[in-house]
Amino acid sequence: MKRKMLLFTLALPVFLCQNVQAQTASRLIGKANLVNNGASFTPVDSTNYTYSGNRGGDLKHTLMYDNSNTWNYLGDTAYSNAWAYSQTFDANNHVTSYIAQYWSGTGWVLSTKNLYYYDTTMKLSAVIQQNWSGTSWTPVSQNVYTYLGSKLVEDRFQVWNGLTTSFENNSQKNYYYDMVSGNKINETDIAWVSGVPVNQAEYIYTYTGSGQLATKTYSTWNGASWDNQNLVTNTYDTTGNMTNVLAQYYNPSTTSWVNQNMHLYSSFTSAHNPMNDIVQTYDTTAAVWNNVMQYTYSYNAYGQIIHSEGMSWNTIHIFESALNDPKANYYYETYSTNVAVKNIGNASNEVNVYPVPAQNMLFIDLNWNEAQTATIAIYDMTGRVVSQWEAPMGNQYHSTIPVGTLTAGNYLVKVTGAQGQVVKQIVIAH
Repeated sequence: MKRKMLLFTLALPVFLCQNVQAQTASRLIGKANLVNNGASFTPVDSTNYTYSGNRGGDLKHTLMYDNSNTWNYLGDTAYSNAWAYSQTFDANNHVTSYIAQYWSGTGWVLSTKNLYYYDTTMKLSAVIQQNWSGTSWTPVSQNVYTYLGSKLVEDRFQVWNGLTTSFENNSQKNYYYDMVSGNKINETDIAWVSGVPVNQAEYIYTYTGSGQLATKTYSTWNGASWDNQNLVTNTYDTTGNMTNVLAQYYNPSTTSWVNQNMHLYSSFTSAHNPMNDIVQTYDTTAAVWNNVMQYTYSYNAYGQIIHSEGMSWNTIHIFESALNDPKANYYYETYSTNVAVKNIGNASNEVNVYPVPAQNMLFIDLNWNEAQTATIAIYDMTGRVVSQWEAPMGNQYHSTIPVGTLTAGNYLVKVTGAQGQVVKQIVIAH
């Protein structure tokens, strides 16, 4: 596969119909990882994602893709198939299955499969993991989830016993929450030993007054009590930006926390995303922090990362690209999420927008069965209003809109009247 095939072109899909109100969102469709070879960045691997309907996702939200493929870089400009993933969904957009396949060199081979189940309140109740035996899917393990109200309180991991043909307890995570804020304050991990639950690890969480995670403490069970192991402390500025993350380990000899590494974040966007991240490690002998790496990030209008690049701290004390430094590019497309609203485009209420595509003029015809006013707006695919006006009270309305100055591309026309809304997609082609 040639490198140029991984330069993704953003396509704007049509998901609109007359009985929906369109809201524009952005979803991840591809990513490419690169590494510095000492002279320039060369590709390592690349992944693409394809979706249907109004599903999306990005690095901060669950990727609700239909299919995904990952390629590994072979050198020069060639890629090789590596992994292929597919997901299915129910009518509520809940994932129902996930299948992974790997490339054997000559064809795709089934590898693993997850099956997802939900309770009557649409909360995830169980996930069954299976492996491909060569002829059929065989169970391996399952996670069973228990809730208290809307809160997940138990995640029990069970493994398949082929002799008894049943799932048997293996480990379990228990979650506890603050009764006032609802924040998770404790996670206790246990293992089942000869059918008896035994403590293994504990995580304790604290929060700032505004509800942001302040500390996370990790401890292990010694048979009688919890032993501190690691502590992560987050610091925020007055506007809510996370300015640094400090990781420490516990020294039982001195009964104190010892600095380990730290991230220093700066240059924030309006969405609280940092554009700069300096990674440091602590020299316990000299009692000083040493720079290791600087990451720079850029984001799109939706606050989604589109580029990251790491530069190493060199011997002359500056950040500079060096061997094995990482780089990543992320690609997105805009799409329309659908929220059902009352349709005004029925047999008696007609909304016609034409021609499609339009070159210099766009025509809009409204025919109402009841006299009413309406607001008409044209949006570009970033959600920006490029034109908006009011249709006067009446049963009929016709308007000729000059569009010669608009950039060629896809747009949305939304008509809002007393009886509801209709959204139509148009194309401007000069």
